[in-house]
Amino acid sequence: MPGAVRKERGLISALQKMDKDPNHIPKLEKAIAQKYGAETVDNPRKFWDDVKEQQYIEQSKLTVEKLRKNEAQVEKVETDGFLINKKLLNKDTNRVCSVCEKYSFDVGDNLYINKFDCCRKCYVQWVEDRERRWLTGWRPQKEKENNG
Repeated sequence: MPGAVRKERGLISALQKMDKDPNHIPKLEKAIAQKYGAETVDNPRKFWDDVKEQQYIEQSKLTVEKLRKNEAQVEKVETDGFLINKKLLNKDTNRVCSVCEKYSFDVGDNLYINKFDCCRKCYVQWVEDRERRWLTGWRPQKEKENNG
């Protein structure tokens, strides 16, 4: 940990300088003010007055009021004895292709599963350029398994 040791040594030397030089802090403030502007070393209370205090209080009240409205609008659903925000519940989606009956993990299949109830592979093989027939209910014949 050479970096940590260096930082500790630097801190110790800064503290030693402050002990030796009582004007160390004013010198630092002056350097900071020259580099970043006089407001950086001013006390924040200098710029605070009763008008700003009232504005702050009003803004705080408005924020609390908005938060309470949002909490009231959030619909809660009871699940296993607990109230849960409805937005947090996952929507149940059928990710199984109705043609090949395989479960799809592919995000690219979302469009095809939602619109045509099949995966992209089956869409290309059975539905593409035949959407009208597919949407009227036509499906390919399922192959029968031959057991021995």
